[in-house]
Amino acid sequence: MDRIGDLTNVIFVGGSAGDDLKFSCTHVYANGEAYTDAAILALLKPAAEFDVIKTQSFRKTGKHLTATRVDEEKREVISFNSKPAAEAYAEALGTTVEDAPNHFMSHPVGLVSGDEIFVRSPQQIKDRTIVFYCNVLEGMDLSLLTSTDIVADTRNAVMAKNGISGIINFHCILRTLELEKDGLTDEYGKIFRDIPTIGFSTYGEEYLGHINQTSTMLVLR
Repeated sequence: MDRIGDLTNVIFVGGSAGDDLKFSCTHVYANGEAYTDAAILALLKPAAEFDVIKTQSFRKTGKHLTATRVDEEKREVISFNSKPAAEAYAEALGTTVEDAPNHFMSHPVGLVSGDEIFVRSPQQIKDRTIVFYCNVLEGMDLSLLTSTDIVADTRNAVMAKNGISGIINFHCILRTLELEKDGLTDEYGKIFRDIPTIGFSTYGEEYLGHINQTSTMLVLR
């Protein structure tokens, strides 16, 4: 999906299939067939007007991590700022490498373009490298992020769109887990109480490419 975003000016939204947190095998379905290791791109021509929402609940901390050595195929950052990735990340947080994974959900990193943040979420530390849930390119300058109010941020993003008649919501599984952990699932659900909404918890979201800890929504008017 990153490749499509790089080669076209088509704005697309979506999400990666999940498997109820088994992280074993996911499937997509099209034309009567189920596929693995595949992506489906649907071109829609809605009868009504439509819009797109991308919302994430993070702000920049002012600290930067530049990916100086990367295994892009494995989504592993070997070094940030010319230091072992886990050490540089922990140093930016002011904590130890051993404690760093406890901060992954609240302190991911993000590619910043203007006012837009494109979140990249760490998955695990592996021999002082950091494995991410989406691609990080060598030389990419990333901002260390800190979490904000997921309910308020999402409510504001939805309320900014007038005349919504329906939403297709691609909602990151990490956001789902955060809401459950903080006891905010019901409060979050109230945002969509009066809006017909369908969707699912995704293993990564699509908006011009593959991102994490985000909700991307197709809004129908």
